Amino acid sequence: MSEADWRRRAAAVPDKALEPARLTRDLALEVFAHARECYPEECCGILTGPPEGEPLSVIRCTNVQNQRLARGESDLDACRAFWIDEVELHRALCDAESRDQVLRAVYHSHTDTGAYLSYTDLQGALGPDGGPLYPGATQLVVSVSDGVVREAALYEWNAAEGRFEGRVVEEPA
Repeated sequence: MSEADWRRRAAAVPDKALEPARLTRDLALEVFAHARECYPEECCGILTGPPEGEPLSVIRCTNVQNQRLARGESDLDACRAFWIDEVELHRALCDAESRDQVLRAVYHSHTDTGAYLSYTDLQGALGPDGGPLYPGATQLVVSVSDGVVREAALYEWNAAEGRFEGRVVEEPA
């Protein structure tokens, strides 16, 4: 898909004028490895950490989008969308809480396209009130083409604007 094509499908794109987002090297490498391993399907998971400060843990989750497609709940397969297994997500959030950690980010990959937040992603990230389903958590999107990570962007909720704003994730050193 060309850049012009995916930009038309984007609900939010990273603003290259903003300061890049940073992830620790270990977290970035773990998320990037997960994205490469799942290619050509989208990976998904969460980052947890203390309520204040940086995320500490990557929790890989299962993308059950193909099962949703088979049940008629979606018209997109796992190469074009993600849905985190709800039992895994619940278990991961309970485990994080037992360690005094919270959900810091939901991550997923995009295959053969950019690290934008799609309208499908946006629909999954927002609750019925139009605000984030998980207040305080960001959305991390990793772009993978031909099994290689091309870019990543972190989307944070801007309450004043009522939208997600993206920043490019700086390459881990």
